[in-house]
Amino acid sequence: MVRRQPLVSDHVPSGLATSTKESIRASMDILRMSFRQGKLRAVVDRKHVLRQIRTLVLEGEHLLADAYKLDLHRHPTELFAGEIALVLSEVQEHLDYLDDWAAPQPVSTNLVNVPGSSAIVSDPLGVCCIMATWNFPISLALVPLIGCISAGNCALVRLPADGTTDHINAVLASLMDKYLNDTVVQYVVGGIDANIAMLAEKFDLIFVTGGPTIGKIVARAAAETLTPVVLELGGKSPCIVDSNVDLQVAATRVAWGAVTNAGQVCLRPDYVFVHSSVAHEFIALIVDRFTNFFGPNPQASDSYGRIVNTDQVNRLAAIIAADRPFLIHGGDVHIENRFVAPTLLNFKFDLRAFETSAAMQGEIFGPILPIVYYDDLQTAIDFVNARPKPLALYVFSTNQKDVVQPLLDETFSGGVCVNDVLVHYTNSALPFGGVGNSGMGAYHGHHSFRTFSHQKAVMYKWTFGDIPQRYMPYTPTSAKVLKLALMPISRNAKRACLLLAVFLLVAIVVVVMWAALK
Repeated sequence: MVRRQPLVSDHVPSGLATSTKESIRASMDILRMSFRQGKLRAVVDRKHVLRQIRTLVLEGEHLLADAYKLDLHRHPTELFAGEIALVLSEVQEHLDYLDDWAAPQPVSTNLVNVPGSSAIVSDPLGVCCIMATWNFPISLALVPLIGCISAGNCALVRLPADGTTDHINAVLASLMDKYLNDTVVQYVVGGIDANIAMLAEKFDLIFVTGGPTIGKIVARAAAETLTPVVLELGGKSPCIVDSNVDLQVAATRVAWGAVTNAGQVCLRPDYVFVHSSVAHEFIALIVDRFTNFFGPNPQASDSYGRIVNTDQVNRLAAIIAADRPFLIHGGDVHIENRFVAPTLLNFKFDLRAFETSAAMQGEIFGPILPIVYYDDLQTAIDFVNARPKPLALYVFSTNQKDVVQPLLDETFSGGVCVNDVLVHYTNSALPFGGVGNSGMGAYHGHHSFRTFSHQKAVMYKWTFGDIPQRYMPYTPTSAKVLKLALMPISRNAKRACLLLAVFLLVAIVVVVMWAALK
């Protein structure tokens, strides 16, 4: 059998067999054959699979919730808000608009090709690889899969590896076995060996969610076969808190974003520049919000997640130990329980200590939030621009002219959210993706459909109205005609020509009618 078959039952299955080179090759053979046979060429067939994905998450939510608790200690509400709802919304958007997206899109035809017409046709790419990761293992596998299927491709989905989400993997795999047609969707389970075997295959697109390190590995492997890649990576997303803002709202939202999934979110605000005039109040409010969220003992709260494994706990503990002189809240670590408390580091005006601190040497990916003060916004702008382009930038301010607009104009990031954090990810009308070190390519909604499609140029020419001067032998006359026909025309000139043509057409109609009346 190409697929492993864990049973779907009222208890959570605990494991899956690791994919081998042979099983991956067998999966690829099935998917390639299905694509050649046009299994998803028709929009109606794509919609059927999309509806099955929706059924998968609706029917499997209780099993996934149990697995989430075992693997990541995450609350069912966080599962629904952070994963299930995103999948359901994405499916609905594709079901609503797929007919329009998949239809040929008429475009204008240049003068030299008149009479004729032009269109853009969205072709599927073929067999695509989707590599999910463990921090949001359901949506990061299924949301790209929705775009892949919507565009008419077949997919090989690599479930999160490294033993971090074994129960979630087992449940998700069993649900895929039950609800998805294995001739168009296959999955891979395993670590480094499975990844090497998978990347040795020839795909038509590889979609990766992970860190810059895995992004570089995949990009190098893809370059050998000139395979396009979409890299959804991460980085240190800055947050700037201005003095002109509702601090209650800003503190609540920053605190929430900093500790959602115990801070293991690639989009989280990774550090904060706060205006010195409101810094003390802002920090006090964040501490208060942590208490409101989780009570006096976060370790006892069922709403607070756990770090994915002990290696990551040790890494975060080392950051806290190195930056302990700046610790003002939290800092508690329990390795066996994979617990790291919500932690604040306050560097005040010491920008040098801030930028050389352990917390600022890479993406934190945990519930540690370093804070530094500023008086001049340019200080924050220069700091952001001196580092790799982040996946997101957050700004809290009601001063559009002097704060928000300069940050929009003078910094570069995958996305920007004003007066909130994380939530721009949920708007499928916006492309989600990084830039530079935080990734390449984008998805969600129509952007997913385009990412997994080839935009094929199609021109229809009539068999009359040819320009004889295009053909050899060329003469001085033909050169003049071709030069006139091929010279670029400005947009305003085109409008003038169109108005002239309409005027001439109306004039002809008037003349004809007048002649008929006589």
